[in-house]
Amino acid sequence: MIYLASPWFNDHEKQMYKLMLNKMRSNGLEVYAPIEHEIPNAWDMSNKDWGKAVFEEDIKALNKSDEVWVLNFGMYSDSGTAWECGYAYAMNKLIKMFIDDWSTGVYSLMMINGCKELYSMLNYISNTDYKINIEVK
Repeated sequence: MIYLASPWFNDHEKQMYKLMLNKMRSNGLEVYAPIEHEIPNAWDMSNKDWGKAVFEEDIKALNKSDEVWVLNFGMYSDSGTAWECGYAYAMNKLIKMFIDDWSTGVYSLMMINGCKELYSMLNYISNTDYKINIEVK
């Protein structure tokens, strides 16, 4: 199973997440998408309790995953996504990072160096050569 880590706080991030998720599934990949999982009785919980429940659910999914694919939208993409990437790294999971717009050249070195493979998000979606040929760890 692949855990798809990404922020989805603006329209562009949501659109790219949906496109990546659809493409992955159309390629026959089993994907855990945190955005699809709701916490039972979430509206009746305090924000603290809801946050803990989301955290625990995501940890379970990360532990079950074989790979973690990370959608990266720039220097500061999202602290939750960065945390998921770091956790996956510590668990020795295969991490594939998909960059939104490599031409900006503005990405966190910690995020880039924490992945095994680096790709272009848009090229993956459009079935073109999507591997970014730079040396990563």
